[in-house]
Amino acid sequence: MLPELLEIKKKRKTLGITQTELSKETGVSQSLIAKIESDSIVPSYTNAKKIFDFFELIHEKQDAKAAELMTSKMISVRPDANIRSAIKLMEKNSVSQMPVIEDGRNVGTISEKTILEKINKNKDAANVLDSRVDAIMEEAMPELREDSPFQLISSTLSHYPGVIVVKKGKVTGIITKSDLLNATIKNK
Repeated sequence: MLPELLEIKKKRKTLGITQTELSKETGVSQSLIAKIESDSIVPSYTNAKKIFDFFELIHEKQDAKAAELMTSKMISVRPDANIRSAIKLMEKNSVSQMPVIEDGRNVGTISEKTILEKINKNKDAANVLDSRVDAIMEEAMPELREDSPFQLISSTLSHYPGVIVVKKGKVTGIITKSDLLNATIKNK
């Protein structure tokens, strides 16, 4: 027997994922998820089961720790790199933001959004593109230890685009919402 349909929105929000992310992971359309959550439609058993199976899978993995869920091959940039090279790195790796790492420490975040805002304010794109990353970087993503539990990671990701995983003050990896969901699905 499946849980109540009204639980879908609550469970999704608790995990800090969007309807679009839930749709991608379950194969149930985002518009159908929206209709289910607004109580304007009753889904087929198959679609409801896909959603609840996904939630159950995540629940089973909630004893996982950050070290098991992180991506250790992290795309990052140094604070002394120029913005132009940061943009190329983001484009090459299809990411919209990345951590700024100096001597193994998490010192900031650079994002497409921040770069575009600076270009719009400055009116001289070349000036911004030739400046250093540390001249326009934002605050660093939050840090969690390698032994941090799934629930803490998930709740932190509901407020930030990613969390940096550290061991003895040194960066060892990163976890994004996508990483968290992919790790959960991959470890079925």
